[in-house]
Amino acid sequence: MASKAVERAVLAMCGDRIPSFPEGPAADHESPDFLVTTAGRTLGIEMQEFIQGAGRGGAAGREAESLRSLVMATAQREFEARHPGVFLYVYGHWNRSAALDRRTLPDLARRVASLVEGLVPAPPGTGQGISRRDASYDDLEGAGVADSLLRLDVHLFPPATFGLWSSPEGGRDGQDLADLMAQVQAKDAKVPAYRKSCSEVWLVMYALALPSGRFDLDMLVG
Repeated sequence: MASKAVERAVLAMCGDRIPSFPEGPAADHESPDFLVTTAGRTLGIEMQEFIQGAGRGGAAGREAESLRSLVMATAQREFEARHPGVFLYVYGHWNRSAALDRRTLPDLARRVASLVEGLVPAPPGTGQGISRRDASYDDLEGAGVADSLLRLDVHLFPPATFGLWSSPEGGRDGQDLADLMAQVQAKDAKVPAYRKSCSEVWLVMYALALPSGRFDLDMLVG
């Protein structure tokens, strides 16, 4: 589930781009997600994040993305706790065929943090803005992460005031219209409950910039 901050950012985009979108302050609500009172009417706005293959049991693609992101974020915290003031850009390129086990993530994060400690680049030379070191296969194997990580790139940009440890993600756009419609229609049964709090309901479907959130928009008009 996306945070309220993300949902509010989506609401702001809708207000800027859709002339008929409900105007006025949006109050947090449980069901629907927001209420807007305007011109003597209370309008409801329900948010729905699109995730490829999402169902009651979740979505395997998003779960995998979340686990990879969690490893990098945990490794960053461990590294920066031991090296305050050292801010790196670290990119982990994962072996997608190797499933991550949530129970072993803390250990994997520690291994990644320790690996990065040995790869901190020297400061960039004159005329260079950034310096970089890439983990070799021997580095990955020695750290015990070669089964999970294909590559690890470590960048040093001395003016940086914060670090960024992430997992570049790639994937195909979804093209399953039935999947998309199922996620929209899952809200239909809740409309009577929404109407107890408002006279009109808007459903806003959005997607995050992750492979599991991509959809081929040409399929909607083709």
